Amino acid sequence: MTIQGRPDQGGSCRDPQPQDPQARPLSLRSRFSRTGRPAAVAGLAALVTVLVDVVTKWLADTGLPGAPVELGIGRLQLSHNTGVAFSLGDGLPTWVVLGGASVVTVGVAVAIVLGRLRPALPAGLVLGGAVANIIDRVGDGAVTDFLWLGWFPTFNLADTAITLGALALLWASWRGDGPRPDEPARPGTATGS
Repeated sequence: MTIQGRPDQGGSCRDPQPQDPQARPLSLRSRFSRTGRPAAVAGLAALVTVLVDVVTKWLADTGLPGAPVELGIGRLQLSHNTGVAFSLGDGLPTWVVLGGASVVTVGVAVAIVLGRLRPALPAGLVLGGAVANIIDRVGDGAVTDFLWLGWFPTFNLADTAITLGALALLWASWRGDGPRPDEPARPGTATGS
Protein backbone atom coordinates (compact mmCIF):
# COMPACT_ATOMS: atom_id res chain seq x y z
CA MET A 1 0.00 0.00 0.00
CA THR A 2 1.37 3.40 -0.99
CA ILE A 3 0.53 6.52 1.01
CA GLN A 4 0.90 9.62 -1.07
CA GLY A 5 2.92 12.46 0.38
CA ARG A 6 5.06 10.29 2.67
CA PRO A 7 8.31 9.23 1.04
CA ASP A 8 9.09 6.85 3.89
CA GLN A 9 5.95 4.91 2.95
CA GLY A 10 6.82 4.60 -0.71
CA GLY A 11 4.71 7.54 -1.82
CA SER A 12 5.71 10.76 -3.47
CA CYS A 13 6.06 14.20 -1.88
CA ARG A 14 4.31 15.84 -4.81
CA ASP A 15 0.85 17.30 -4.35
CA PRO A 16 -1.87 15.01 -5.64
CA GLN A 17 -3.25 15.83 -9.05
CA PRO A 18 -6.57 17.68 -9.16
CA GLN A 19 -9.67 15.54 -9.69
CA ASP A 20 -10.41 17.26 -12.99
CA PRO A 21 -7.39 17.19 -15.32
CA GLN A 22 -8.84 20.17 -17.23
CA ALA A 23 -9.13 22.30 -14.07
CA ARG A 24 -6.62 25.09 -13.74
CA PRO A 25 -5.94 27.22 -10.69
CA LEU A 26 -7.77 30.53 -10.70
CA SER A 27 -5.66 33.47 -11.75
CA LEU A 28 -5.21 36.42 -9.43
CA ARG A 29 -7.45 38.48 -11.68
CA SER A 30 -10.32 35.97 -11.60
CA ARG A 31 -9.97 35.60 -7.82
CA PHE A 32 -10.22 39.37 -7.42
CA SER A 33 -13.20 39.61 -9.73
CA ARG A 34 -15.07 36.94 -7.74
CA THR A 35 -14.36 38.18 -4.20
CA GLY A 36 -12.42 41.45 -4.31
CA ARG A 37 -14.53 43.56 -6.61
CA PRO A 38 -17.77 43.13 -4.60
CA ALA A 39 -15.84 43.73 -1.37
CA ALA A 40 -14.33 46.89 -2.89
CA VAL A 41 -17.81 48.12 -3.91
CA ALA A 42 -19.09 47.42 -0.40
CA GLY A 43 -16.06 49.17 1.09
CA LEU A 44 -16.57 52.24 -1.07
CA ALA A 45 -20.29 52.36 -0.19
CA ALA A 46 -19.38 52.04 3.49
CA LEU A 47 -16.78 54.81 3.25
CA VAL A 48 -19.19 57.22 1.54
CA THR A 49 -21.90 56.36 4.09
CA VAL A 50 -19.52 57.07 7.00
CA LEU A 51 -18.35 60.37 5.51
CA VAL A 52 -21.87 61.63 4.75
CA ASP A 53 -23.12 60.57 8.19
CA VAL A 54 -20.21 62.19 10.07
CA VAL A 55 -20.71 65.48 8.20
CA THR A 56 -24.50 65.55 8.70
CA LYS A 57 -24.15 64.75 12.42
CA TRP A 58 -21.60 67.55 12.78
CA LEU A 59 -23.99 69.93 11.00
CA ALA A 60 -26.84 68.82 13.28
CA ASP A 61 -24.72 69.23 16.43
CA THR A 62 -23.57 72.71 15.44
CA GLY A 63 -26.71 74.06 13.77
CA LEU A 64 -29.72 72.49 15.49
CA PRO A 65 -29.32 72.79 19.28
CA GLY A 66 -32.53 74.44 20.51
CA ALA A 67 -33.66 75.30 16.99
CA PRO A 68 -35.72 72.56 15.25
CA VAL A 69 -36.32 73.12 11.55
CA GLU A 70 -39.80 72.28 10.20
CA LEU A 71 -39.76 70.34 6.92
CA GLY A 72 -43.46 69.72 6.31
CA ILE A 73 -43.25 65.93 6.52
CA GLY A 74 -41.22 66.11 9.72
CA ARG A 75 -38.48 68.21 11.18
CA LEU A 76 -34.79 68.37 11.90
CA GLN A 77 -34.60 68.02 15.67
CA LEU A 78 -31.43 67.28 17.63
CA SER A 79 -31.38 64.44 20.14
CA HIS A 80 -28.78 62.03 21.50
CA ASN A 81 -29.44 58.31 21.92
CA THR A 82 -27.35 56.33 24.44
CA GLY A 83 -29.16 53.09 23.62
CA VAL A 84 -29.39 51.17 20.38
CA ALA A 85 -32.29 51.11 17.90
CA PHE A 86 -35.33 52.99 19.24
CA SER A 87 -33.37 53.76 22.46
CA LEU A 88 -33.50 50.12 23.57
CA GLY A 89 -30.81 49.45 26.15
CA ASP A 90 -30.68 53.12 27.13
CA GLY A 91 -29.39 52.26 30.61
CA LEU A 92 -26.62 49.90 29.47
CA PRO A 93 -22.99 50.93 29.99
CA THR A 94 -21.39 52.45 26.90
CA TRP A 95 -18.79 49.67 26.69
CA VAL A 96 -21.55 47.04 26.44
CA VAL A 97 -23.32 48.88 23.61
CA LEU A 98 -20.03 49.59 21.80
CA GLY A 99 -18.85 46.00 22.28
CA GLY A 100 -22.07 44.49 20.94
CA ALA A 101 -22.19 46.88 18.00
CA SER A 102 -18.54 46.20 17.21
CA VAL A 103 -19.01 42.41 17.22
CA VAL A 104 -21.97 42.67 14.85
CA THR A 105 -20.08 45.13 12.61
CA VAL A 106 -17.04 42.85 12.38
CA GLY A 107 -19.38 39.97 11.51
CA VAL A 108 -20.91 42.02 8.69
CA ALA A 109 -17.44 42.97 7.38
CA VAL A 110 -16.28 39.33 7.44
CA ALA A 111 -19.44 38.20 5.63
CA ILE A 112 -18.79 40.83 2.94
CA VAL A 113 -15.15 39.82 2.46
CA LEU A 114 -16.10 36.13 2.27
CA GLY A 115 -18.76 36.92 -0.34
CA ARG A 116 -21.60 35.73 1.91
CA LEU A 117 -23.43 39.06 2.06
CA ARG A 118 -24.54 40.22 -1.37
CA PRO A 119 -25.31 42.38 -3.27
CA ALA A 120 -22.32 44.50 -2.36
CA LEU A 121 -23.89 47.97 -2.41
CA PRO A 122 -26.57 47.34 0.23
CA ALA A 123 -24.07 45.31 2.28
CA GLY A 124 -21.78 48.34 2.21
CA LEU A 125 -24.64 50.58 3.35
CA VAL A 126 -25.25 48.34 6.37
CA LEU A 127 -21.52 48.24 7.17
CA GLY A 128 -21.07 51.99 6.71
CA GLY A 129 -24.08 52.84 8.86
CA ALA A 130 -22.86 50.56 11.63
CA VAL A 131 -19.32 51.97 11.52
CA ALA A 132 -20.63 55.56 11.47
CA ASN A 133 -22.77 54.98 14.56
CA ILE A 134 -19.83 53.35 16.37
CA ILE A 135 -17.60 56.32 15.52
CA ASP A 136 -20.28 58.72 16.79
CA ARG A 137 -20.82 56.75 20.02
CA VAL A 138 -17.12 56.54 20.91
CA GLY A 139 -16.89 60.24 21.75
CA ASP A 140 -19.61 60.63 24.38
CA GLY A 141 -21.44 57.30 24.55
CA ALA A 142 -24.37 58.57 22.51
CA VAL A 143 -25.40 58.68 18.86
CA THR A 144 -26.58 61.96 17.36
CA ASP A 145 -30.08 61.73 15.88
CA PHE A 146 -31.74 64.58 14.02
CA LEU A 147 -34.43 63.32 11.63
CA TRP A 148 -37.93 63.29 13.14
CA LEU A 149 -41.07 62.27 11.26
CA GLY A 150 -43.55 62.58 14.12
CA TRP A 151 -44.71 58.97 14.03
CA PHE A 152 -41.28 57.32 14.27
CA PRO A 153 -38.36 57.69 16.72
CA THR A 154 -35.71 60.27 15.83
CA PHE A 155 -32.96 58.79 13.65
CA ASN A 156 -29.93 59.72 11.51
CA LEU A 157 -28.50 58.94 8.07
CA ALA A 158 -26.48 55.97 9.39
CA ASP A 159 -29.73 54.43 10.66
CA THR A 160 -31.29 55.09 7.25
CA ALA A 161 -28.36 53.39 5.48
CA ILE A 162 -28.60 50.35 7.77
CA THR A 163 -32.35 50.06 7.28
CA LEU A 164 -32.34 50.54 3.50
CA GLY A 165 -29.33 48.24 3.09
CA ALA A 166 -30.92 45.51 5.23
CA LEU A 167 -34.21 45.77 3.31
CA ALA A 168 -32.35 45.54 -0.02
CA LEU A 169 -30.41 42.49 1.23
CA LEU A 170 -33.67 40.84 2.31
CA TRP A 171 -35.22 41.64 -1.07
CA ALA A 172 -32.19 40.20 -2.89
CA SER A 173 -32.32 37.10 -0.72
CA TRP A 174 -36.02 36.66 -1.43
CA ARG A 175 -35.37 37.05 -5.17
CA GLY A 176 -32.48 34.60 -5.01
CA ASP A 177 -29.73 37.15 -5.76
CA GLY A 178 -27.68 36.32 -2.66
CA PRO A 179 -25.14 33.54 -2.10
CA ARG A 180 -26.51 30.08 -2.77
CA PRO A 181 -25.67 26.99 -0.72
CA ASP A 182 -24.96 25.02 -3.91
CA GLU A 183 -22.32 27.50 -5.12
CA PRO A 184 -18.77 26.17 -5.16
CA ALA A 185 -16.59 27.67 -2.47
CA ARG A 186 -14.60 30.70 -3.52
CA PRO A 187 -10.83 30.57 -3.22
CA GLY A 188 -9.72 31.36 0.29
CA THR A 189 -13.15 30.79 1.88
CA ALA A 190 -14.61 28.06 3.99
CA THR A 191 -16.86 25.55 2.29
CA GLY A 192 -19.67 26.09 4.78
CA SER A 193 -20.37 22.36 5.12
